[in-house]
Amino acid sequence: MRRSLMVLAILSLPATASANYYNDSAKGWWWYQKEPEKPAGKPEQKKKSPSKVPSLKDYTYEQIWEMHPDQFQEFAEALKKKAVQKPSEENVKEYFEVQEIARKKALAFSNVAQFVWQKYPELTTKKDYPITTPGNLARIAQINEERQRTLRDNREDFALIYFQRPDCSYCDEQSRILDWFTNETGWTVKSVNTRENPGFAAKFNVEITPALVLIQKGNQDYLPVSAGVISADEIEDKAYRAVRLLKGDISPEEYSLYEFQKGGAFDVKKRRLQNQEPNP
Repeated sequence: MRRSLMVLAILSLPATASANYYNDSAKGWWWYQKEPEKPAGKPEQKKKSPSKVPSLKDYTYEQIWEMHPDQFQEFAEALKKKAVQKPSEENVKEYFEVQEIARKKALAFSNVAQFVWQKYPELTTKKDYPITTPGNLARIAQINEERQRTLRDNREDFALIYFQRPDCSYCDEQSRILDWFTNETGWTVKSVNTRENPGFAAKFNVEITPALVLIQKGNQDYLPVSAGVISADEIEDKAYRAVRLLKGDISPEEYSLYEFQKGGAFDVKKRRLQNQEPNP
């Protein structure tokens, strides 16, 4: 009886409905298939509540003084914007009042810094870079003596290659400067005409003249000293540093360090922390 009723119900359906029923009979919730999700619409944008207008009256002086620097900066900036937007006497006055606190905070830091530097002079650079005239003259004398000694002691193992061209007016000036350098240090400077020896210039990646390259006996590594005209003092300084680097006396991170500055404020390898043993 039940089967007869089912057959009658199916036969009474339109042809299209009957076909869809059989075509989709293995689909649906009973076959663990979820209905396709409807595309989500644009999320409703929440209206931003108006931000509270900042005011000095919201804080005590001590609260502002003890503010975290990030919070203080944000607070001061908000007061400035309020004063610019509505430049009333009260708003502008509040802005300058908070600026006065900022100045006093900076002065307090500066005062404590001077005290700490006086109590812990090892944290300053005064020993290695004095600012007084007598101290500065003594520092310059140490630098000159160290440079000249290093160049003099290594003149047999190092040399400069000087790349130039006959039609280069800059090369004429550099040649005169090099004459002074060789007379002072006794170094060998080999002059190379890039027009006649383009391959040799290419070997050292020289593309402009004048140019100086420092080489070492028995070492394939080399170091450019200059590209373009440089002074005698620059030649001396850069040759001095290049010699120390190629010999392994310093690393690139110590490139500006003089020997007499080792262990001091400019020695990047001396890392001193409180309650730690000092570096040997």
